[in-house]
Formats: sequence, C-alpha cells, structure tokens
Amino acid sequence: MSAGTEGAGPKVRVRLAPTPSGALHAGNAYSFLLAWLWARHQGGSVVLRIEDVDTTRARPDWIEAVFRDLEWLGLDWDEGPAGPDDVTSSYRQSSPDRQARYAALWTRWANEGLLYPCRCTRADLRTDAPQVERIGDDLPPGVPYSGRCRQRTISDASSVDAWRLRLPSRSSEFTDGWMGARRLDDMSALGDPVLRRGDGCTAYHLAVCVDDFDQGITHVVRGRDLLGFAHLHLHLHELFANSCPPVFLHHGLLGDEQGARLAKRIGSGSLTDLRRSGFDPRVLIGRLAPLVFPGTFPSLEPCTARDLLAFGAPRPSGADQTFSVKPYMECP
Repeated sequence: MSAGTEGAGPKVRVRLAPTPSGALHAGNAYSFLLAWLWARHQGGSVVLRIEDVDTTRARPDWIEAVFRDLEWLGLDWDEGPAGPDDVTSSYRQSSPDRQARYAALWTRWANEGLLYPCRCTRADLRTDAPQVERIGDDLPPGVPYSGRCRQRTISDASSVDAWRLRLPSRSSEFTDGWMGARRLDDMSALGDPVLRRGDGCTAYHLAVCVDDFDQGITHVVRGRDLLGFAHLHLHLHELFANSCPPVFLHHGLLGDEQGARLAKRIGSGSLTDLRRSGFDPRVLIGRLAPLVFPGTFPSLEPCTARDLLAFGAPRPSGADQTFSVKPYMECP
C-alpha cells in the first residue's frame, strides 16, 4: 500500500488533533504550527478535532486550555468545535455520534471475523512477550502482542474482553511526505492491536483513523514517534475501502536539555504557563521557525504564524531537536 504525493488528489485538509490528557507544551505547538502552515500554504482547510476518546484521561480545564492556547498561538481553524462548551460537536471523539460510529464499525468487523476477543491480562502480556529486535522507526516502541488469543472467535467472547485486529503477514510500504520511502517487511511484526478495550473504550488507532476517513483528512502531520503506526493506520484505511488515504508527514521531536522528549506526562513546560505569564507568543513562534525551515530561516526574531507563510511550505527535519522552554519563561 502507498500514500499519495503532494499536489495529487482533493483539496488539502489538515487536522489539529490535541489530546486533552495534560497541558500542551512547546512540542505540541511545533507540530500544530507545522500542520497549520502546511494547510495554509496549500490553500487548504484546517480542521480542529478534540481527541478525547479516553474520557478517563480528559479534563475540562485541559479541554478549555486547548482553545485558549491555539488562539494565543494565532492558529485558527475552518472546521471544528466552536469552543470548550461545544460538547455535542462531531469533532469531539467523546460526542455521542462519534461513539456510535466507532461502536458500529468494531461490531461489524467483529461479526466479519476481522477482530477477535482477547482476555489477556498485563501479566499474560509480560509472560508472553516475544523478543523482537526493534530496528529503525518502522516498528513502534513497545512489545508486540504474542497472539495468545488469536484463535478465539466471537462465539466465546465476554463483555469484558478487549478486541484485537488480525494483522496480515505481508509487507507494507508508503512514502512519507517528509521522511521519504518507508517499508515494513512483515506487518504482523506490529502485533495485533487492540481496537476496543475491555472497559468498552475505543482505542486511539481506530478512533483516529475513522475520524480522518470521515472528515476527509488528506494530510496527517505528526511526530516521528508515531511513524511506525502509519503502516497500521494505512491498513485500517484499506479496510475502510478508502481509495485516497491521507499522506503522512512525520517530523522530529523536541526534547529537553537532558534528551528527554517533551511530554505531558512528565510535566514539560506548558503553553498555559507561558500564556498566563504574559509571555509574547511571537517569541515562541520565532524560536520554532528555524526548526520549521532548517538552514533557511534568517533569524530568531519574534514573528507570527502568518509571517512564516512567506517562506513557503514547511521543511522540518526528521531528527529530534533540543528545545528548552525555561529561557522563554525568564524573558521580559
């Protein structure tokens, strides 16, 4: 399977898809800026989608902060929820219509035998963990599922079972818009992924691909940590019979001075803290600009996202970069 190339297919539609499981940080700002610039440079649309499918991790204050932080950064959108109170929007994964859509799809696939029930515990997964050599970016981090429950069928499923997708044993190829040709010799090396958890929550992989398909997303801009999952996501689009799957554009990640990736779970400096301190967002955009246009951006002068449109399409590196927020907090 392969993704398309720039300039082919329908009008460009790019999504900003924050997950409100913590405060957004500079790494999120970098990815959103890249996506926004790509869409605007192509004359396309920006879709805002709140990826709160796991309601146990989403908090109202983090959802509200998404809208405030995007406005602060100067990143607008053409479609999506109007604000944090737009709880019925079809652009929020927790909304009733999206939940019904996910449930209908996994139910159909389960009846067709594409999925199988799995009752493995965490202890089972640790015991069965296969020794898989992780080489390069085309296999995601973590240990793939061993297949202990692969022979089970819908006939012996219980209400507390998770549901996994049977992955084929074949190669997968696609061309990443920024990282070039990618190949995985055997998709089964990914391990059959969970598409519906035992607690009834739809898994990220299914929700995000269904949303991209339904919303006509043509280009997916995201960090290199998700590169290995692109093979799985393209396979899901194949199951949707999507004749024009999105083009993936993966970029390098931002890390702190110790080399740790900026992440919500470790409390990386937040955009909310910067915003509330009165910090000028143009300074942050100006410091991110050389990463958006490596080797060509002339300075670190403060600028807006719209100012960067004069430099053409973003051209980020696939390599990770060190980016400290602390000096910006100290700026007058």
